[in-house]
Amino acid sequence: MRRSPLANLAALAALALAPAGQAQPMSTMGNRPVTISSPEEGLDPCALGMINDPPTGPDVGAVMVFPGDSTELAYVDTLEHGFPVWICDGSEGWYGIVYSRDPDRDCGITSPEGEPRPYLGPCDWGWVKEEWVEFVAG
Repeated sequence: MRRSPLANLAALAALALAPAGQAQPMSTMGNRPVTISSPEEGLDPCALGMINDPPTGPDVGAVMVFPGDSTELAYVDTLEHGFPVWICDGSEGWYGIVYSRDPDRDCGITSPEGEPRPYLGPCDWGWVKEEWVEFVAG
């Protein structure tokens, strides 16, 4: 049975905010792949989001994308206000995202998954601070 987008969003938010031991452990020592998994059987593994209100403002700023959930890592990309992303993973204060600069590219993340697995492509992935991402649909 499919649940509403709001139910999917609530399940993803609960996963991102789960206490330590229930979610993926936070890694500040290095790269951390984005994990793809469905919070419940039959749910999509990722929610549609967009970059919203970067720190320097929506007209001039961009958000840094990191290879793990830490600003102590060198950033790997920047995304501007309004850029669409798939929100697939969460860690304290961070979202693991999948994205592509080609709007027609299929990133392969819209079908429910079985066991959690690291996202390996074909699109780009990384981590952004959760305050810079807005959910669009679950």
